[in-house]
Amino acid sequence: MKKHLLKFSSILFLGLTLLTATVFTSCSNDDNVPYSIPTFSGNVESVTFDEVTIDPKLNNNGASYRWINNATQQVLSTQQVLKYTFNTPGTYNLVLSEQNGSSYRYYTYNVIVSKSYNYNYVTLDLSTFNLTDGLNAQGGKIWSKTYTDKVLLQHQIFTFSHTSEYPATWDGFTVSNVNDDKNYNQDGSAGFIENQWGSMAKGGLKGEGSPFIIGYWSYYMKDWQATAGTFNEKQYSNWIKIGNGKDSYKAVDINISNHPWPYYGNLTGDSFARKFEKGDYFKVMIYGVDKNNKINPKPVTHYLADFRGDKLIMSKDWNKVDLSSLGEVSYLVFQMETTDAGDYGPNTAVYFCMDGLTVDKIDKN
Repeated sequence: MKKHLLKFSSILFLGLTLLTATVFTSCSNDDNVPYSIPTFSGNVESVTFDEVTIDPKLNNNGASYRWINNATQQVLSTQQVLKYTFNTPGTYNLVLSEQNGSSYRYYTYNVIVSKSYNYNYVTLDLSTFNLTDGLNAQGGKIWSKTYTDKVLLQHQIFTFSHTSEYPATWDGFTVSNVNDDKNYNQDGSAGFIENQWGSMAKGGLKGEGSPFIIGYWSYYMKDWQATAGTFNEKQYSNWIKIGNGKDSYKAVDINISNHPWPYYGNLTGDSFARKFEKGDYFKVMIYGVDKNNKINPKPVTHYLADFRGDKLIMSKDWNKVDLSSLGEVSYLVFQMETTDAGDYGPNTAVYFCMDGLTVDKIDKN
C-alpha cells in the first residue's frame, strides 16, 4: 500500500518532492498513516492584479493551514481562506495543507490566471524622478536642466520635448514639485515669470508637493511653421515620444490640470489676457503620431477653461482624459487654442500641467 501511495503522490505532485518524502517515509504502520491522499478540489479562474479568494469551506477547529505554490514551494498564506493576487498570467498549482495535531490533509487547486485588460499598461510615475539637485522655486523645486538647451527630459519609456534656446527661457516640458497655486497677476503678470512652476492642484496625482509635468507651448517659431500632417521633432514645441521604436503602444489616458497663470488670467485678466466672457474657451489638443510620422488629424480635446455655456468652468483638480481614440501611437503632440488671441497668437498664457500618462504595450505576435 505504501508503494502505491508514493507513486500516486509523486505523479500528482510533481515538484513537491520534499512534501511527499516527509509524508510517506515517516510512517512505519500502513494502517495508521496520518496523511491523506491529496484531494483535487477544482479550477479557479482569475486575472492579473485582481485578488483571488479561495474558500475551502473547512470547519476544523484548532487546525492550522498553509497555502503553497507547488512549483516554487512559496507559502502564499497561513489562513484557511486564501486571498492572493497574481501579477503574472499562467496556471498555478496550489496545495492547501491542513494540520490537526499529527494528522495532515491536502487539497489541490489549479488557479488559471489570464491577462487583465491593463496587464501591459505603462503609466508615467514621477515619484522616482530625482529633484534633489533641482532648481529652487517658491514651494518646491524644478528639474535641474530646465534652462539647459539640447537636453531632453526622459523618464521610464517616455521622452519629453524640451529646449532652452535663449537665456532664462524654456519651452516644451519640465518637472516640478512646487505646491504654489497663488495668483501673481497683481504685479501685471511679471510675478508669474519667476513663479511659473505651480499647478492649481498644488502637486501631482500623488498629492500636494508631489512631482508633475508642466508644459509650455512655444507655438510661434515651431508649430505654426511646421509641415502640415507630418511630424518632425524639431518643428513642434510639445511632444512626447513613447518607447524607443522597438515596441508598439496604444494611447490609454492622461491626467491634466490647470496651470495658475492662465487660470487666474481667464478669471480676472492680466497684463496680456482679458477676463473671459461668455463664448470664450481655452483648450489643449492632443494628437497621435503613427510609426510613419503621420499626424492623426482628429485630436483629443480637453477644455481647461470653458465659458461656452452660462458660466465659466475651470477645474482646480486633476482630470483624466481618455486617449484611446488615438489608437497606436509613436508620439503624442500637444497644441493649445484660446478665444483670447490676436495677430501674434494667444494672449492667454499657454501653460498646462499633466501627470499619469498611460499607454498599453502591444503584444508581439
